[in-house]
Amino acid sequence: MQYTKILITAFLTVMLLEGCNINPMPISSDERLASMAQDQVEMYAKQEPITRPLTLYDALARALKYNYDHRLTVMEAVLQDTQLEVATLNMLPKLTANAGYQFREKKLGSSSEDYFTGGNALSNSRYATSQDASRGIADLTFAWNVLDFGVSYFQAKQQADRILIAQERRRKVVNNLIKEVLQAYWSTNIADRLLPGLEPVLAEAERALVVSRTIEGDRLQPIISVLEYQRSLLRIIDQLKKLRADLLIAKPKLAGLINAPAHSNFLLAQPAVTPEPPELKNSVEELENLGLFYRGDLREEIYQERISRADVWKEMLKVLPGLTIPIGLNFDSNSFLINNFWMEAGARTTINLVNLIAAPKIWDSAQTQVEVARTRRKALSVAAVVQINVGYQQYLKALDSYKNAKELNKIDESISTVMSNNAANDAGSELERIHASTAALASQLEKEQSLADVYGAMGNIYASIGLDPATGGIEHVTVRALAVQLEKTLDSWYKGNLPKLPVMAKASVPLGNSVKQSGK
Repeated sequence: MQYTKILITAFLTVMLLEGCNINPMPISSDERLASMAQDQVEMYAKQEPITRPLTLYDALARALKYNYDHRLTVMEAVLQDTQLEVATLNMLPKLTANAGYQFREKKLGSSSEDYFTGGNALSNSRYATSQDASRGIADLTFAWNVLDFGVSYFQAKQQADRILIAQERRRKVVNNLIKEVLQAYWSTNIADRLLPGLEPVLAEAERALVVSRTIEGDRLQPIISVLEYQRSLLRIIDQLKKLRADLLIAKPKLAGLINAPAHSNFLLAQPAVTPEPPELKNSVEELENLGLFYRGDLREEIYQERISRADVWKEMLKVLPGLTIPIGLNFDSNSFLINNFWMEAGARTTINLVNLIAAPKIWDSAQTQVEVARTRRKALSVAAVVQINVGYQQYLKALDSYKNAKELNKIDESISTVMSNNAANDAGSELERIHASTAALASQLEKEQSLADVYGAMGNIYASIGLDPATGGIEHVTVRALAVQLEKTLDSWYKGNLPKLPVMAKASVPLGNSVKQSGK
């Protein structure tokens, strides 16, 4: 019988352990297909349809409203906000309710003896009971711990700073979106205007190359001039093919930025005249000061330093004694009690003596975190200044390249016009005409691509500074209304009207002087 009990116990133990054993369960093919189909439906749902050719500002507005990278940062900010509500509630006193039922197989019996004589203190019996075999109990306790309140207070302040950090990260995503949309939009605009005419020119250039090789084989012209013609034409063809490859990926990239289906056939608004690129009118010093003030990652480090300082206060509070004040309402159905309901209150203090020993090390560690955050902000400030200067030089380079490409395009178009007017029926003049027209198209593509590079460089500067053209909530704003707001803001920026720094207090050191002093 004893052996059987052991076997049954062992069997039940094995079954219990087997039931607690958890193995990895990869997602099945059916589940993945269902998830994929659902994602494909939801990726582009709840969006305003594209009903007209997109302007630059329409594309920027759609990117800010529907791009999932931006949506994710918005949701993260909302998550941090809800966590602040939780942290605020943690500062409240604890109010706990307990209820239960207790049952004993046998009554609780006990005896007592006289303290002085050691004899039985009960007169009629050796044993007595003062508790029912079954009874219900309940209590409602209000407890407030002063130390926990202090720690929760600083945790709530830290969570408030994390909300601001999430908002700065959202601004950083907005900056990068604007930079990428500026580049992708103008590249797509160029592709829509020039790619349809590129294929016939390439085909004509390929035929001219074949004819030139025939002339080379038949020795109809000097070999050196024919080979130089082939080399020049091959370089132009290679340049055109590379530009075509770059332009072909612009539209899918723009579609991804504005969260449109990759194969959607949306159109861009074509300007009657190719716009001239805006010229930046602000000095490098102004851009540096704006970047050091507005840049999101620098503000994020300031908030991170505040979080680290709050850690110092939290560690200091943990060393202090904790005071708990409980107040409770109790109930016990025990029939032997005179009062089944009663209230009780008290006060209790506790202190962790080990924390007193470790306190200096804990404070040093917390102070080190503050210094680390401060040093990291300085390192990011240096990186920001470098990035702004590099971005400014890239803008000047792109603007100069555009001006040179524009002049070169004028010359190539003039040559192409002259060659077309002077073309005769002989193969040599026709080949020169094809060469000139191909070179004119290549220089036009180069000019238009340089224009896109200028806008991309401008967007890079705005991103380096940390300017955000979309102020206020955009969730409930239509695409068109947001586009109008963006157009107004960006046009003002293009004219050199960037945001001004707030007026500093007289006691503070001006940014320009601080930069000069740091340069010394």
